[in-house]
Amino acid sequence: MDVSTICRSFPRRLATMLFVVSALVASQQLALAQNSFGWTTISVTSPRAGQAFVQGTVCSVVWTSGYYTAGNYGANYRFEYSSDNGVTWTIVSSTLNGFTQSYNWTVPASAPPTNTYRVRVSEFHPAGSTTPSSPGVSAAFTVLAACKAPAITVSPRSQSICVGSPLTFTVSSDMINGTYEWFKDGVSLGAPTRTTSYTIPSVALASDGMYSVTLRDDCNPSVMVTTSGTAKLTVIEPPVFSVNLPATRVVCESGNDTLRVRALGAGRRFQWFKDGVAITGATDSNYIINNAQPTSSTVGRYHVIVTGTCSPSAMSVVCDLTVAARPRITRNPSPLAVCPGTNGNTLTVVATGQLLSYQWYKDGVLINGATSSSLTFNNYDLSMNGNYYCIVRSEIPNPNNCVVTAQSTTVRVSGFRVPVVKTQPKGLTTCAGGSATLVAEFDGTGLSYQWFKDGQPLAGQTANALVLSSIRPDASGRYVVVATGTCDLKSTSDTVAVSVIARPTITKQPMSDTLTVGERLVLTIEGTDVQSVQWYRNDAAIKDATTTTYTVASAVKSNAGYYTARLVNSCGAVVSGAAKVDVNDPVVPRPALELSQTSVDFGEIPAGYNKSVTVSGLIRNIGNAPLTVTDLRLSPSDFTLSNAPALPLTIAPGADQTLIVVATPASNGTVNGTLTIRSNAPLTPQTSVALSAKYVLRYDATSSTDFGLLETGKSSEKCVSVTNTSSQSITIDQASVLGVNAAEFSVVTSMPISIAAGASADVCVKFSPGTVGSKNAQLSLRSSTGGNSTVDLKGRAETPGGVVDAVESGVAVFPNPATDLIEVRFGKAMPAMAISIVNAAGSIVASMSSEAVEAGSAVRWNIADKVASGAYTLVVRFGENVTTLPIRVVR
Repeated sequence: MDVSTICRSFPRRLATMLFVVSALVASQQLALAQNSFGWTTISVTSPRAGQAFVQGTVCSVVWTSGYYTAGNYGANYRFEYSSDNGVTWTIVSSTLNGFTQSYNWTVPASAPPTNTYRVRVSEFHPAGSTTPSSPGVSAAFTVLAACKAPAITVSPRSQSICVGSPLTFTVSSDMINGTYEWFKDGVSLGAPTRTTSYTIPSVALASDGMYSVTLRDDCNPSVMVTTSGTAKLTVIEPPVFSVNLPATRVVCESGNDTLRVRALGAGRRFQWFKDGVAITGATDSNYIINNAQPTSSTVGRYHVIVTGTCSPSAMSVVCDLTVAARPRITRNPSPLAVCPGTNGNTLTVVATGQLLSYQWYKDGVLINGATSSSLTFNNYDLSMNGNYYCIVRSEIPNPNNCVVTAQSTTVRVSGFRVPVVKTQPKGLTTCAGGSATLVAEFDGTGLSYQWFKDGQPLAGQTANALVLSSIRPDASGRYVVVATGTCDLKSTSDTVAVSVIARPTITKQPMSDTLTVGERLVLTIEGTDVQSVQWYRNDAAIKDATTTTYTVASAVKSNAGYYTARLVNSCGAVVSGAAKVDVNDPVVPRPALELSQTSVDFGEIPAGYNKSVTVSGLIRNIGNAPLTVTDLRLSPSDFTLSNAPALPLTIAPGADQTLIVVATPASNGTVNGTLTIRSNAPLTPQTSVALSAKYVLRYDATSSTDFGLLETGKSSEKCVSVTNTSSQSITIDQASVLGVNAAEFSVVTSMPISIAAGASADVCVKFSPGTVGSKNAQLSLRSSTGGNSTVDLKGRAETPGGVVDAVESGVAVFPNPATDLIEVRFGKAMPAMAISIVNAAGSIVASMSSEAVEAGSAVRWNIADKVASGAYTLVVRFGENVTTLPIRVVR
């Protein structure tokens, strides 16, 4: 192959060819080397000087051996090549036929491209020397690299390196001429270069990433491309704190705390120091302080040094740690008992600690201004009595709200009190010559006593009891005792009167009198030492006539008679003379109306019932002429008279009329009314009686009960809960069913039922429909103690023959249990239908309709917002038929 052919065949190698041509022109090695062995001379004629061959192609090697060939004397040819201009040789074959003059040598694909290749041919005698002394050697020729994607022999290596250090990535390949483009995290780091390495003079944290290089051979850079594997660059930073120590730290006494730091960087190692000295074993990022004490064992200056894979190490902030110590009380205050009005009474507390402050409390309430270690009471009064204690506080920095207080014991401070009268003396009346005792009892301390009569002390009377013997009239007077206690505190009892009396005497007798009916009767008696009086008429005691004056506001004939008065005291009694009283009829007779009561309250009446009240002698004629009642009118209509007399009604003098009033309220709640009476009484021609009643229902019951859907011939029971909402027991006397369908409902609970206050009971009803359709009735509850009410009953009935088994009709539901979306599947063809979901009470909770479906079809239904979790019945109605199957909804 000549130079022109090489250039035509390998335009991409133009630069290399020019070099080869230049070498060819300059070459002076046209003479062929010869090898003389025996009678053979070997000359290699091809390849010629300057020829070029591409890796993997065939190089035709031709030689001559003169007149004799190696085969003439049983020898072979050995073929070798050298890539370093004959310094070293590689044997290709030692068994070439001794008569051949050529060999097609395939240049190894791995042969390194260079212009210093040679081949040599030598005789080879199997039994002879293997190193010919003068083989036939070709002129120098060139091996060119094949145009192929570069083969990387050494890829860039992953590295870990400290921040600030230099770094170089290197790649090795078989590419002779080409470019190298470096990438980080898939992003080019610049224009391609012809260097096999990429250097970072000073690595930064941002340098961390995945690096690769793309090699492009110049022979066809758009196609002959190879990209290396990625090399991970891990940039290690020296230790640096992400969480540092605070400058100061306060720990509660006896508490636990943790000093914490957090650092970044590889290979972190921690060492804690206290007051500049390393703490043995303290090599964690946390340093725990247990049972902190205000001593040098805890208090100090703490820091931590962090070392890592990379320098330099990092030192934390120095933290001044102190302990918030509680004060100690060394002497508690002592209780005080104080005389009122005295000064200088003091409570004192003694404590140790730092920056102490004091605050006194009385009965748990802070005392303003009481902030010293002593609390002094001056001009003591009883309002100062109480339980006192002092809280001592250390006013030191306390950011952690440590307990820095101590409380003294609570002591009682009491002022001596003025004696208090426990039992007062009682005044008395005694008969002359008898005896009596006055007693007073006091609470207090150090008590002494002194009795006084009419303000003068009684000699020798220094006990709490005063005994009077052989009493004379001059012993009458006003007595009092004074008790003196500790601190000369005095208290005086009530002043009581002592009266010394004799048997009563009459000083003025009652006087006889003659009166007309309706006039005022007044009888009077006077006497001495009178304690009680009792008047008599015709020797019979008059009720409530117990004063010295007996009065009858309007005398009647029956007031006539003989009157006496009996005067009594503890020493005896005396009876007055008799006074005769005559009562004559008035000259002009007239009626007078009087009511025995002006109001009637019926109280509570159970709903549905009435109540009668008999008012005895309601209308009285206290006059002396017949009384004519012309009108008896009640309003509203809730009130009536059950014994209404015929009008006009005449009532004789002294007679009366009893009325029976009936209350029948029309609705629940309070109703007020009036009974109006009109008569011929000149002073009261019209008067009225106030009426009031309250209609109540003393229990609660549901307003309606739905039995749902039921087949005829079957029955279902449901119970109505009745709750007694009153404070008294009630009895449901009777429960019955009313209404157009009453025959299809029946009460199954035995009556009567007693229900205690606040309790509940059930009244159960059976629904047994005999015909199809909707059924309605009312449950009537009757209770004379609780009131009457009704509960609506309803249900629906269908013919049993219309119910088709779900399996028979081929109806199924999936999934079951269901959540939101269900499929109603039909194994048989079905006509148009209605589908519903019925709860346990028989009520429809969801429904839909569907057109006719073919066998194997399904109707999808989303029940998410319609049906809550629970057990239900799916009902499919088609024509006169019904199919049911259970379904459960779970969410």
